[in-house]
Amino acid sequence: MAISNKVGPPVTGDDFYGRSKELAHAHEFLDTNHSLVLSAPRRIGKSSFAKKLVEDKESTGWTCVYIDLEGIQSQDEFLNTLISKFDRSKIWSQAAEVAGGFINRLFEGVKGIGPIKLDFSRPEVSQNLYTSLSDAIDHTKDTLIVIDELPLFLNIIDKEDPSHKNAGFLLNWFRSLRQVSGTKIRWIFCGSVGLHNFTSMRSLSMTINDMVSFDFDALSQEEAEGLILALSDSLDIPITGNTVQYILDKTEWYIPYFIQLLFTTIKNYPDVKKGITEQMVDSAFDYLAHTDDLSTWYERLAEYNGFKEGAELLLNALSMSDNGLSRGELLDMFAQFINEPVANANTKFSLILNMIEHDGYIMRVSGGIRRFHSPLLKKWWYSKFVE
Repeated sequence: MAISNKVGPPVTGDDFYGRSKELAHAHEFLDTNHSLVLSAPRRIGKSSFAKKLVEDKESTGWTCVYIDLEGIQSQDEFLNTLISKFDRSKIWSQAAEVAGGFINRLFEGVKGIGPIKLDFSRPEVSQNLYTSLSDAIDHTKDTLIVIDELPLFLNIIDKEDPSHKNAGFLLNWFRSLRQVSGTKIRWIFCGSVGLHNFTSMRSLSMTINDMVSFDFDALSQEEAEGLILALSDSLDIPITGNTVQYILDKTEWYIPYFIQLLFTTIKNYPDVKKGITEQMVDSAFDYLAHTDDLSTWYERLAEYNGFKEGAELLLNALSMSDNGLSRGELLDMFAQFINEPVANANTKFSLILNMIEHDGYIMRVSGGIRRFHSPLLKKWWYSKFVE
């Protein structure tokens, strides 16, 4: 079956391409009772990867739950979504079916009388929530629970809470569920904003230090070449080996999203049915550098809170540099920006540099030079914020 060119939403089934080594590695961790934090830059395919793991585990008889928290705006809404998904997946223990009191009120809130409202400012409510749900979940059978866009939701509940108490409670609650003796539930946390960035900025890293940080990056060159050929075949667009290599050279960072964007643009060109040319590839790159298709890369900086302006400064400077900039050059620039001595600026600068590196904006190359990870993203950033 031909692969579909789906740009943006997670792909499943035959549209999922590559990642065979990463999948095998992830399954090894899950099969040995490890939970995972999918740690990768945005648009790298984390959600598609997680959904593929769900498909694979369901095919072997595991109970699987996939929960997307994008758009969830409150703890009440989160709780109702969580219970509804759990209930649909029949994740409850037999004891929960006859449980009385608090847990029955939770079930009724989802199943019958509408969303419940909980006062999360009362510690006893939080404690009852954890105790009741933990007791209600069946920990005795192989289960995979994926929580997608968790960092986005944590940022929402954290913005009005300078103490980070609510986010800390939720992360500790998840940790408590993972610590149930003999549990056979594995968890996967992923999202377009790095969970490690979120926890480290708030001194909450200990809440996820029992989970494996599962890193994966772009496709290999072989996989990227295969994806290009699969898309050209699906769209019935001829392409030569030289043009495939030209696309690889232009792209550099082989994430499916960029390759799919390229084909979405090229497929509408006149004469494309005669074959993709290098001129078409160049034209598509120039076009994409001036569209809004990469706007999420800027919008996500809003989640950097007090570090947003510093991140913008560094990214603006790097978008103007042909060969990248050294750490020292960037630090001097940042220290002048915040009007502090270099020694005082270093800690905050290092945190920002690590954040934009971890989130895939930039990469470190030989000699400690930093440059944009993607030539396309660099070109887009320059056209939007510098040119």
